[in-house]
Amino acid sequence: MMETLNNEQLCVLAQGGDIPAQNLLIENNLGFIRQQANLAAWQFGDRAGAITDDLVQEGCLGMIEAIKRFKPEAGYKFLTYAVYWIRKFMLDAAGILKAADEVDSLNRSVREEDYSELMQFVTDEYAKSPEQIYIENETREEVRTALGKIGPRERTYLLYRFGFLDGEEHPIPETAEHFHLTERRAESTEKAALRNVREHLPW
Repeated sequence: MMETLNNEQLCVLAQGGDIPAQNLLIENNLGFIRQQANLAAWQFGDRAGAITDDLVQEGCLGMIEAIKRFKPEAGYKFLTYAVYWIRKFMLDAAGILKAADEVDSLNRSVREEDYSELMQFVTDEYAKSPEQIYIENETREEVRTALGKIGPRERTYLLYRFGFLDGEEHPIPETAEHFHLTERRAESTEKAALRNVREHLPW
């Protein structure tokens, strides 16, 4: 039975595409992941409790990344290897969450004209042309509403990436450096954020 297998054995099964083995590996180590999340959340002070669950989710993603990269033949324990990826994903997330806090504390409203850059991206798959989008006030309000419905991490990323705060669009390498992410991680964050914005648009 899978329940009797150790971390290393479950990891080998998971690397072969066994999703139940992957899920069990994460479940078995959820206490360790939560412990690491508590350590990463201390910097948020009174909000640490609210942030911890987000960091646990990121830690689980970090463990999945570790599963992909782990080499059983190296001879070390899976958890010894996985802790690097668990912490990395958590610290990446914490950096964006801290930036979100800073944006909220500044209480700066997004300039309406700055929505044009993002609207061009979120409307790529639709028949409307950018020119039509720019002149439709109701569309700007829809994008504003959609941004308000996505998570603070993704919203903060888009605000910086598309220059909502300083009027200057920042390329992915610069955005990745700003949030202490790899470029690959920044790209995946951007795709997820834009996808979530689109889900909240009525067109």
